[in-house]
Amino acid sequence: MSDFEQGSGGLQNNSRFSLSYMKQDEVMAVLFVDYKEGKVQVINYTDDIIGKPFGVNIAPDLTDFEEFLKERCFPEERYDKKLILRVLGLDYFEPLHIVRITHGRMVDDCYWIKFEGEDLQYERDIKFRD
Repeated sequence: MSDFEQGSGGLQNNSRFSLSYMKQDEVMAVLFVDYKEGKVQVINYTDDIIGKPFGVNIAPDLTDFEEFLKERCFPEERYDKKLILRVLGLDYFEPLHIVRITHGRMVDDCYWIKFEGEDLQYERDIKFRD
């Protein structure tokens, strides 16, 4: 898969890319996403249902992928959504753009998303500080 297609708005929904779903520095799954063809392929590297980005679903589609991204974002209904988006440099709530910036980090777990070509480590770059 190719690198992200960049435009004035960042990631484009006609792009093809891959990403890794991580638990700290361990790859739980690799996802291949092709918006142009409307396809998602997942290769799971764990039997742990919690570590699989789509749970028991072994044939996810773009709707499943977008729901997965949304789950790795702050709630769209947050009262301070506009402030958060402004801090992120975004004009609107788009989970793919948000996760590209935040890596889908959550305060209450150690799972995150590593995009193709990134040289990131959990302890150094991703973990919320103690």
